[in-house]
Amino acid sequence: MKDRILKVRKHRRQDPLDDNRTLMRFAQDASRTAIKQHLEKGVAVVYERNGYLVRESPDHEVTVIRQMNKKSFDLRSYLCQG
Repeated sequence: MKDRILKVRKHRRQDPLDDNRTLMRFAQDASRTAIKQHLEKGVAVVYERNGYLVRESPDHEVTVIRQMNKKSFDLRSYLCQG
């Protein structure tokens, strides 16, 4: 049986949901929008920043909760698994 060769395309695909760059941009925009909306409503948010788990209060005070042990999630490598 032949080994499968995975070809990673560098150009834009016609369907935006098949394009990794577009998906990463959607995910980034959605998470930033959600964080902004929660802070505007006065709700603190917890997220990962530079390898640390941080809590940001509505007055934009950032508190480091702990250092993350796991590697950050990489959507491109996850979607390009063969």
